[in-house]
Amino acid sequence: MRQKARRSVNPVTSETDAREISLRPPFMGPDQYSSKLLGSEFPILVVTARADPSTSLQTNETKMHILEIGADQDDESTARAADAVFRTVPRDHTTFLVWKITESGTELVPRSQYGTFYDAEAYLVYSCSLPGHPAGPDVIRREIKENGECSERHIHAWCGERAGQLGSAALARAARLAAHLPAPAVLHREHATKESPRLLSYFKDGIRIFRSGATTGGARLYRVRGARPLLLQLEPVCWSQLASDGVFVLDSGALLVLWLGRTANLIEKIFGAKASFNKGSTTRRIVIAHDGYEQTLPVAERTLFAGLLEPRTRVVRSAPAPEAPRPARLYRTAQPRMPHAALTLPSQRPAARLEEVKRAPLYREDLTDDGIYVVDAGNRGVWAWVGGGAGSGAARGALAAARGLARARRYCGPVSCCAAGREPLEFAALFHRWRWCDARRDVRLRAARSATTKLDAVSLATNAWLAAEAQVPDDGSGSLRMWRVQRADEPAVPAAALAEVERPQHAVFYDQDCYIALYTYHAPTGEQSVLYYWMGGSSPNELRDLGAKEAKDLYVKLGRLPVQAWVYQGKEPAHFLQIFKGRMITYVGSATDYDPSGRRVLAPVRAMIRVSGQYAREARGEEVRSGAGGAPGQEARGACYVVREGARVWVWCAACATGDEREVAKNMAAAEHTLVMQGKEKSDFWTALGDRRHLLVATPLKEVERPLPPRLFYVSFGPPGQYSFEEIISVSQYELAPEIAAVLDAHASVFVWLGALCCPRAKDDARNIAATYLAHGVLRVRPRNLKKTQLVPVVTYVFFQTMF
Repeated sequence: MRQKARRSVNPVTSETDAREISLRPPFMGPDQYSSKLLGSEFPILVVTARADPSTSLQTNETKMHILEIGADQDDESTARAADAVFRTVPRDHTTFLVWKITESGTELVPRSQYGTFYDAEAYLVYSCSLPGHPAGPDVIRREIKENGECSERHIHAWCGERAGQLGSAALARAARLAAHLPAPAVLHREHATKESPRLLSYFKDGIRIFRSGATTGGARLYRVRGARPLLLQLEPVCWSQLASDGVFVLDSGALLVLWLGRTANLIEKIFGAKASFNKGSTTRRIVIAHDGYEQTLPVAERTLFAGLLEPRTRVVRSAPAPEAPRPARLYRTAQPRMPHAALTLPSQRPAARLEEVKRAPLYREDLTDDGIYVVDAGNRGVWAWVGGGAGSGAARGALAAARGLARARRYCGPVSCCAAGREPLEFAALFHRWRWCDARRDVRLRAARSATTKLDAVSLATNAWLAAEAQVPDDGSGSLRMWRVQRADEPAVPAAALAEVERPQHAVFYDQDCYIALYTYHAPTGEQSVLYYWMGGSSPNELRDLGAKEAKDLYVKLGRLPVQAWVYQGKEPAHFLQIFKGRMITYVGSATDYDPSGRRVLAPVRAMIRVSGQYAREARGEEVRSGAGGAPGQEARGACYVVREGARVWVWCAACATGDEREVAKNMAAAEHTLVMQGKEKSDFWTALGDRRHLLVATPLKEVERPLPPRLFYVSFGPPGQYSFEEIISVSQYELAPEIAAVLDAHASVFVWLGALCCPRAKDDARNIAATYLAHGVLRVRPRNLKKTQLVPVVTYVFFQTMF
C-alpha cells in the first residue's frame, strides 16, 4: 500500500548560525546498498534558512518549507515481477538495456525503439561499460574482470512530465536493479528535457520525446534542443511555443516547415534539417522559414503555413538570459538531534539534517570516509555521495536527501547518487585535486614520461597515445624566434612594442615580463607553427593586455595558421619546456634591470635557482629570493638547487632527490659545476650562499599527479560577450564537427577547437571563449586573489580544424 505524505508548516527558531537542511529519514528496508541510497516512503524535508555572517546570503527572518519527496513502495507482486525481469540482466558483462515502467510491471524495450520516450511514461536505462570505452546501444559485449579496473555502471530513472507516480515506481525498481548487480552503480533521477549529459551521450543521434496519446491526424510541432539534440513534441500548435533561440519542425502532413530562430544554435539547425529530411524522405515538400521572414515563402507554402500559424497572432518568445553559474556547495548529513521542539511532527520521528560544510572550491579532502554528503552543483545537478565507512543507519535516504535539496532549491535537473570508489567523471570534476584511478592510463603516463624513443613529429604521428600523454608534437628541434613585450615607460623603446630576443635558446625569462615565442617544426603534413604567449607571474595587467594584442596581430600577419597558446609562469606545458631542452629559468625582476635595451635577456651573475622535474619535458628553474614568490612565510622549496656566484656554479642535491632529478639539475647548470650532496657541503659553498641559507630547504619528490580524463564542451554563442558550454560525455574525434566551436578541458591545459566552418565570431573571440570558460566556466571558480582582468593560470591552446 502506498502511504500518503503529510504536509505541515511550522515556524522554526534557533540560536545557531549554521545553515542546515533538515530531513526526516525514510523507512529502512533490507540492509543493502540500494536501500541506503533510496528511501522507501515519503520523507519530510525541512529547509531552515538562518542568518550567516560568513556568507553573502543573509536573511532577517526564519522560514521553514516542508515538501514531500521520495519513492513509493511497489506492492509485493510487482516487486517479484521486477526481480524476475532483472535476473536476466548480465552481471559480469558489458551491456545496455532499457525498460518501460508500468504500474503492473517492467517491460523490456526493443532495440529499435531506443532513444524514443513518451511524456506520460517512465523508463529505466541501465548501462555497463569499461572505463575509456563508449557506452550505449552499440556497446560491445565483453566480460568484466574486476582486476583493479572497475566497470562503469549507471542506472537512469527517467520520468516524463505527465508520468505522475510512475516516476516514483521507476526509482523503486532502480533500487531493485542496483541490488541485483554485483557492484555498486551510480543512480540518476532524470527529468524530461533536463537529462544529464551522460544519458544523452548514449544516443548519438539524439533522443525523441513524443506526446502520449497524441492524435495521428493534424499538424504536429517539434522542437530541437541541445548539442546532443533532443526532439520534443509540443502541444498545442501555436505561436507561443516558438522562441527566437530555437529550431522547430512543423509537420502538417503534406508539408514540413523547418523554422529557424534568429539566435538558434548551429548544431540544432543541422539536426533539425536531418530530422526534417528523415520525416519527409522524398515524398513530401520541405521548406525552411527564418524567424521574421515567413512571408518570403512561396505562395503555396505560405498559405499552408498561415493556415497552421496565423500571421496576425505572431508572437515569438525572446531568448532567455543565460543562467550564471553558481559555486558548488557541499552539505553533510548530520545525525538527528533530539529533542527538537520546533520539528515536532505527528509521527514524532527525529529529523536528519543537511549542514552546509563549505562552498567552492571543493577538494577531495573535504569528503570523509564515514560521512554522507550532498553537493549542490546548480545547473550541473545535485549529487549524493556515500562514504565507504558510513553505517547503514547514516546512509539511509542519501538520494532522497539530494532530491529534497533539489526540490528546496527549485531545481529540475538531474539528481544522482554514487558510492565512494565508484565516482563518475562528472562528480569528480566538481572537486580540485581529485586523483583519478585508471590503471591503463597510469602505465601509459609512466611510459610517456620516461620515453627513450624518438619524439620527433613523424614518430609521434604514428603513436597517438604517446603524443597525447607526452603532450608534445615534436622533440623541440625546430626553429625558434622570441620577442619581449616592452613597456611604454622603458628607456630607448623603439616604435614597435616588441623587441626580438637575440639568443632565445638561452631560455632566460623574468617574472615581471611577457614574451612571445614562434616555434616552427616539420610535420608529416608540412610546416607547422605554434605561437606561444608567456606571461610572468608578477607582470602587470597592462603589460599582459599589450602582449595579448601584439600576439593577436602577429597571429593575423601569419595568416591565422599557427596554433595559439597562452602560457603562465609555473604552468608551462611539456612542449614549451622541451623547446629549451630542459634549461628554462625564470628570474625575479625584469630584463631591463640588466640590459636597458631589453634585446639581450641576460641572467644575473648571482642567483639561487630551485629546480623541479625529472625529465627535460618537465624541467623548469625558478630563482629563489627572500620575500619573493609565494605568500609571506611560505618559502620556495625543492629537491635540487643551482647556486651561481659569478663564474662558479654549485649543484646542491637533497638526500631525497632521485637520480633523474640530479641529472635535470646538472643540465640546468649548463656550465662546469660542483656537485654538492646534502650533509657534505664545504665552507666555500656556505660562503657563496650567504644569507640565503634558510631558503635551502629539502622536500621529497611529489607523487605524479593523476588528473581527470579530458572533458569536451560545445560552445553556444549568445549576445556579444556571452557564451554557454554544454558538456559532451564519451569524447571522441567524432564529436568535432566542422561547424562547431568546442572547448576541450585537459585540466592542466585547455584547448579551444574551431571547426573549419564555424562562425566568424568564434575565430575572432577565441581568447574570450577561453577566458569566459576559465573565469566563469563549468569546472572552476575564480581564485580570490585573481584580479578581474587576469585569466586563471591554465595553458590555453587554440586549434583550427585544418591543423589536425
